[in-house]
Amino acid sequence: MGKKITSAMFAMALAGATTTGNSSPAQASSLMTACSPDIASLCKGVREGRGRISACLFAHGNRISPACKPEVTKVAKRMAFEPKVPAGARSGTVRVDEAKLKQVCASDIRTHCRSVAPGKGRLLACIYAWSNNVSTTCRSEARAMIEDMR
Repeated sequence: MGKKITSAMFAMALAGATTTGNSSPAQASSLMTACSPDIASLCKGVREGRGRISACLFAHGNRISPACKPEVTKVAKRMAFEPKVPAGARSGTVRVDEAKLKQVCASDIRTHCRSVAPGKGRLLACIYAWSNNVSTTCRSEARAMIEDMR
């Protein structure tokens, strides 16, 4: 069993992904190889780039394979992300207003995130993963929540 992926790790990865781009080519290749079956089953249709695949895998964290979990954890733990998020995120106390996200993004959640368990930032991760396919209103709300994590 792999290490648990925490909301703090996700916050670091998501905040970093929106500003620094993808992980290193080696990390991305390792993740894509180890998580290929998970990506095909859980993230089919998610556009690659800017950490969207990693966000999708995080969103489905309770359903990803044991081979995939360590790779998602590696990407999320990248030290480059640490300075970009508040101390609360680093300590694991990230809070996402899921009630507001569910209200603003109800249709997008039904379409793209139906199988994602709420809590620990997973719905926000899912919306981010599908950011090219969600409504403008939902994308704006998710972007604002991500900015508040920094």
